[in-house]
Amino acid sequence: MKILTLPLIDAIALACFLLCWFSYWLIARWLSKRRPSLISSVNVFRARWMRRVCQHDSHIADAALLGNLLRGALFFASTTVFILGGLIALLGPAMGDVVSHLPYSAPSEPWVLELKALVLLALFVYAFFKFTWSAWQYNVLAIIVGAAPTVGGAKPDEIEIYIENAARIATLAGESYNNGIRAYYFAIALLAWFVDPLMFLAVTLIVAFVLYRREFASPMLESLRRVTAGGTRDSQ
Repeated sequence: MKILTLPLIDAIALACFLLCWFSYWLIARWLSKRRPSLISSVNVFRARWMRRVCQHDSHIADAALLGNLLRGALFFASTTVFILGGLIALLGPAMGDVVSHLPYSAPSEPWVLELKALVLLALFVYAFFKFTWSAWQYNVLAIIVGAAPTVGGAKPDEIEIYIENAARIATLAGESYNNGIRAYYFAIALLAWFVDPLMFLAVTLIVAFVLYRREFASPMLESLRRVTAGGTRDSQ
């Protein structure tokens, strides 16, 4: 019985990818609790949105906003299904023919190519679950917005609890969507693995750096922080 052994450079590149994937998720959650991030800054506006919902009876604008958010999640979910279908169709002998025509691609055994495709397939399956779950959460949020109590129609304590939990659901929906988008970013690194394991390693590190910069050191984050600070001063 032949024992299949992954080449050392491929094993190192894959291990670094998995480390970056899992550690980035953990580090991002840890940092978000200790310093401003893109997600935590947007969450402030989600809470403000849910508070405004309870201050008026007409929710036409809110329905339009929720519809846009829902369409975005459903678009990526349907796109991911097509990607999964294409990857499944490539499994087998066709995979070697496609990869052999890539420029600068390193030769690999057929089972190694299938392993690369399966890892990429698993990543898009993860993205599909995240986008569909985000869409479902936005559906629930739409129902909650439609049933929101208004000032004078319920006790202040009940309204505060309603606002807090509605904002929490909006945050969870946004986080699921963000995790799906993050999977797309790391899928770019996996595509580089079909060309060369060293390129795979380099692109993985670049993707992790780009994600970190956009979430914790981007001009957009700075603008959100200024708007949040301005709103805080106005409310005092």
